Amino acid sequence: MSETSPSLVPQQDELWRLDARKVAALLREEFVTCWQQEARIHRMIAHLDNGGARELGYTSVTGLVAEIARSSGPGVKKLVKRALATNPSQSVGGAEIPAAAPLVGDAVREGEISPEHVDGIVRVLEKIPATVSAEDREFAERSLVELARTAGTREIGKLGKEILGHLDPDGPEPRDTPDPTRALHVHQRKDGSAKFDGYLDPVSAAKTLALLDPLATPRADESDGTVVRSRGERYGDAFMEIVALAASHPESPNRSGGRADLIVTIPLADLKAELGKACLDMVTDITASEARILACDCRIIPMMLDGKGQPLEVGRAKRLVTEAIRYMLAMRDKGCAFPGCSRAPRHCEAHHVVAWAHGGLTEVGNLVLLCSAHHRLLHRSDWTLRMVNGLPEFTPPDFIDPWRRSRTNRHTTQPRAA
Repeated sequence: MSETSPSLVPQQDELWRLDARKVAALLREEFVTCWQQEARIHRMIAHLDNGGARELGYTSVTGLVAEIARSSGPGVKKLVKRALATNPSQSVGGAEIPAAAPLVGDAVREGEISPEHVDGIVRVLEKIPATVSAEDREFAERSLVELARTAGTREIGKLGKEILGHLDPDGPEPRDTPDPTRALHVHQRKDGSAKFDGYLDPVSAAKTLALLDPLATPRADESDGTVVRSRGERYGDAFMEIVALAASHPESPNRSGGRADLIVTIPLADLKAELGKACLDMVTDITASEARILACDCRIIPMMLDGKGQPLEVGRAKRLVTEAIRYMLAMRDKGCAFPGCSRAPRHCEAHHVVAWAHGGLTEVGNLVLLCSAHHRLLHRSDWTLRMVNGLPEFTPPDFIDPWRRSRTNRHTTQPRAA
């Protein structure tokens, strides 16, 4: 069957005239068409993963696919995983990187194997040690694909165990070195980002997870406007929410013993245009767009510099969004106002509808609560926001909704925990 052949399902009254054998044959053809259609979707997802999702303002292709499909949860993540495993990608320099499972991709495009077969084969391939030769890995993939053409997913699992037992008979090496009781290693990179790794004893781990777990749970009500996050991303966001809560505490110190505030240096013209660069904490370069996100909900310290960038005069710190304003926003929005999000007010940032740098007033009518993920999405993507009758109303990009129908958060009419 051609990869572009249309579905030819008879009307219901015509189906009644066919015998069961004919209907079963038509059903088989429809499954083949469905599998081939998913293969075409895989190609598009893999293409958008090569920088396209970020160009549209999304931090990952999974979040973009979830928006377009109006879906969330494991289904979207499985779809993206299949797409990236069965299609080639591009390096930063533009060179093509071969697919991790090219033979699986060929079989899907032919309509010979189902998405469930793809999941089973990819799980086996992921467990093959990196020390195994390319020839043995290709043989394993080919064997699994050939079996999948005629067998079910259970048989794939059985053959996969046999292959792994042959390629890696000893299994993973045991850990025989004692771990430290408690350690945290921070690796600061040249671009200002940091990588963490470490170890916590059982008691410390229990205390830490007691804080992280509630904040890292998947959002069950993200049917609209969702940002799908992996487990690692959820815990990373949860960690930063705890940092933000600690930083907002009146007694939270910084290096000089005062409040834990960030210092961003940027010309006002660059802040308005979202062009150029800013300096974070006098050391790290960030984009003007990032500086504008930080400027939504922060303390402002006016500073006059001379022509060489040396400070001449420093004014008094003034917080844009006061505690009283935040309380009123929490009462109105009841948390993140983005459609489908249920983040509580204490985990949200105040966003200026008309940017502060463009003269937007810091008042309830020009502010809305957003969680950090949706705050960044609104700044970086084609989503738009306006206030209608004193309430926030969001409009998605045309690639999500061609009619660009406005959306609101239905949870704003229901009580939520503060």
